[in-house]
Amino acid sequence: MRGPFCDDRRVLRRLTAPLTDGLTYRRFVHLLLGAVILLPYLALVVLIASTMTNGGLDVLGSVVIVVVATGIAVGVTLVPGVRTLAITAARTLLGAEVPEPDPASVDSWPGRRRAALWLLLNAAAGGLAALVTLTVVPTTIGFLFAPWLALQPFPTGGRAWWLPLVAVLLPALLLHAARAAGAALARLAPRVLGPTPTERMAAELEAAHAAERALAERNRLARELHDSVGHALTVTTLQAGAAARVLESDPAFVAKALDAIAEAGRTALADLDHVLGLLRDGEGNRSPMPDLDDLDTLVDGARSAGVAVDLDRDGATGAVPRAVSREAYRIVQEALTNALRHAGPVPVTVHVAVGEEAVALEITNPLGPGPGRTGGGRGIAGMRERVGVLRGELTSGPEDGRWRVAARLPFGRDRMLG
Repeated sequence: MRGPFCDDRRVLRRLTAPLTDGLTYRRFVHLLLGAVILLPYLALVVLIASTMTNGGLDVLGSVVIVVVATGIAVGVTLVPGVRTLAITAARTLLGAEVPEPDPASVDSWPGRRRAALWLLLNAAAGGLAALVTLTVVPTTIGFLFAPWLALQPFPTGGRAWWLPLVAVLLPALLLHAARAAGAALARLAPRVLGPTPTERMAAELEAAHAAERALAERNRLARELHDSVGHALTVTTLQAGAAARVLESDPAFVAKALDAIAEAGRTALADLDHVLGLLRDGEGNRSPMPDLDDLDTLVDGARSAGVAVDLDRDGATGAVPRAVSREAYRIVQEALTNALRHAGPVPVTVHVAVGEEAVALEITNPLGPGPGRTGGGRGIAGMRERVGVLRGELTSGPEDGRWRVAARLPFGRDRMLG
């Protein structure tokens, strides 16, 4: 149960806490820096006014000096780098949370105008703080010595018994006022010094692009894992099943199947190591990823699982750019995986035609006794993503009792026109 005494202590802590908080004094320093900024401008105004009132300049000369002095005074506030220094000072001394502006436009003219406005606000607040400080300090000293010294216009003797008490309160009130003024500037700093609407829009756009790039990269890595590891698992499952059925009757086939399983596992581990390297630090292993030149190895692995694969190539696959060739390889790999997974060990025909401007792929197989497909699986979606990145075309689905996957991947002039 809390009583009046606890409430009094809480109020006392609230009044005295700012006096021991370093943020209060840092904000006071920031206000005094504003006064330092204001001082040369005040000196310049006094100099021009005194010169004009003393008759040292005619009207034309006075106008010229005022124009030149104003231009210099305004120009100093528009110097590149002022905004950056003001942001640093606001964060360090005021404790303001100022968002980082766009580095490319931090010293643009809108940004410089914001810095000039901030200097004007800082100078006005600093000038007022300096005036109050110059009033409070001598007043405090006078109040402290008033009971013992005759200091006009303060009372002295017994009539001034209360002045030392007030003298103790004045600096505390000054620090509270400085903290409040600094807090007001700290709230204004993000609006004045922070990103302009254009900078915020550019930052949001860059963040959206970064998120889009990250999503595209994650999708690419997911496709790599799905296609490479999925193919290896499908092939090894079929090979293991076939080897188990002839374990005693055909030891030679079993040995061949085990070798094929080991090779598929090594290939899958290499692909997995590459993808994990990209996930860790953006750099996979240095070994080249498979492309159309590695189709023979891919087809041999499928054949070792008991699948009759007819590979037909028309044109030199080495003429296909590496990026397109790798995606084409993955499409053939996924099409073979789907055939094995959904139709079983049925004959598969793979046709690769390399033209001057594109490579065409066609993979067909009988629908077979396996479970039917709707074409909406992750594998078909992955193939569509690969083709979409290259601005190509893909069709997949049943056709005359066969499942047909056809893709066209441009790499020549028609890709640039697309």
